[in-house]
Amino acid sequence: MRVVVLVAFVALALRLFAVQVLSGGHYAAIGAAEVTSTVQVPAVRGGIYDRNGAVLALSVPRSTVVADPFLIVDPGQEAAVLARVLNVPVAVLTAEMSIEALALAGINLLPDSQRVNPAGQMAAPVIGIVGGSGAGASGLEYSDNALLTGKAGSLIVQKTPDDVPLPGTDTASGAVPGSGLELTLDEPLQYVTEQSLGAAITSAHAKSGIAVIMDARTGDILAMANLVADPATGKVSQAASNLDVTKVYEPGSVFKLVTFSAALQAGVITPQQMFSVPNSLNIDGWVFHDAENHATEQLSATQILAQSSNIGTIEIANLLGRDRLAAQIANLGFGRSSGLSFPGESDGLVRADPAQWSGSAMGSTPIGQDDAVTAQQVLDMVNTVATGGVFVPPRLVRATVRPDGTLADVPPLSTHRILAPAVSAELTTMMEQVVQDGTAVSAGIPGYTVAGKTGTAQVPDPVHGGYIPGAYMATFAGFAPAEHPVLSAIVVLEQPTPIYGGVVAAPVFSQVMRYALHRYGVPTSPAGALVGGTAQSVPLSSPVPAPGSSPATIGANAGTPTGTP
Repeated sequence: MRVVVLVAFVALALRLFAVQVLSGGHYAAIGAAEVTSTVQVPAVRGGIYDRNGAVLALSVPRSTVVADPFLIVDPGQEAAVLARVLNVPVAVLTAEMSIEALALAGINLLPDSQRVNPAGQMAAPVIGIVGGSGAGASGLEYSDNALLTGKAGSLIVQKTPDDVPLPGTDTASGAVPGSGLELTLDEPLQYVTEQSLGAAITSAHAKSGIAVIMDARTGDILAMANLVADPATGKVSQAASNLDVTKVYEPGSVFKLVTFSAALQAGVITPQQMFSVPNSLNIDGWVFHDAENHATEQLSATQILAQSSNIGTIEIANLLGRDRLAAQIANLGFGRSSGLSFPGESDGLVRADPAQWSGSAMGSTPIGQDDAVTAQQVLDMVNTVATGGVFVPPRLVRATVRPDGTLADVPPLSTHRILAPAVSAELTTMMEQVVQDGTAVSAGIPGYTVAGKTGTAQVPDPVHGGYIPGAYMATFAGFAPAEHPVLSAIVVLEQPTPIYGGVVAAPVFSQVMRYALHRYGVPTSPAGALVGGTAQSVPLSSPVPAPGSSPATIGANAGTPTGTP
């Protein structure tokens, strides 16, 4: 018996040694797990702001009500209590904060946040949305999600098996808030642009519309509107995506700037050079004609552009040749990204190799009915003329906002020269005639000179081939003041009535550009109208103030909109 007791005692001692010493950590962890749980503490998502600090998107804390069906004893009773708390319209906020006091088994509150846009749906296709998981699902919320999200923390909570908290036992690992974005957008100008574009869509019964205003010198996009009309009701709302960079279309006559800029650069034409322009031309079995029938007439190159003559432009393209025309298409940025790096941005559909062009391509390509491009690419081309021939990449984000509120500037992309300054000056003068007595007189702005180009292009039929009868894209793109450009802009309407860019798109340009010029205190043109009895002008040798860090730094009238958004 002594031996048996001794053996048993030794066995127990060895087992106790194994449990407490050899496996002590393992059993301690099991014990701690019975009363310990780790809760993830989400980081506060960074906000999105306009160029003046106005909030465009912000995350605010909230609580999510969670029901655990395994812990709910009486679903009917608890549902009745919750219904009274969550659905009663009186003192909703008080009721939501009182959920914890109800002490319902299986009902808990989890810390959460909600993404809110104080300006409503303004600029929604650009800003984007945040999904249910808290991650960006579109727009800048998606492209800059890693920056905006931050780093989640954790909280270790200890409770007894009957769910009683153990005081003084919580251990927290702090979350790191996300950084914010300071955009180049100007909220009041964005509002005016969306209002003007929406009114034009409604009055012209268009399917959609795009309007973008850009600082000509920095590439800062000050307003970017993307609207669509409900086909059943005609009600205008925000587009599902940023049409400015995701939607491609045949641009029509605004693309003639490629042909004219290349011809001037190559020295094959001068603005005053005369051409004999017939009503139509037969190219490889295809008949090309002008918008209106006319007898053979004598037109200068400037008149050809101002009147948007297809035949005259084709004649100039033939002097240029397909190789130099193709090279200029690429030089002006068509066929590649604009540099915005926006989610879903299209490079466009451009036939880069002239050896693969069809026999009729020298009739269709010079007048903008062969290649498919984005509105932003067209604006970049027009802005290149405005800057004296320098390509300035557009941008939407100009700084990041650190969690402590300080800013870190986003360096601009590099610029490069495309057109000689003399060529840009000649083309600008020719584009002024488009607005003064050409196809876009409705783009004029009292007190300012405006340069631009219209475009009215057929819409391809993706089902049957060819073009959809009666369907057109109407475009106007330009800049002001013409002699010393500060702002450039583009307006595109999809299938409007009437169909012409100079009739439906140009007036929108005039409205929003007039507002922008006054908002930023841009002096009127030397040849502009008298204002208050005194000619308000600026010498060409003096720099015209351009949009900077805030409207208050631009001019005396800056920050004082002509209307109240």
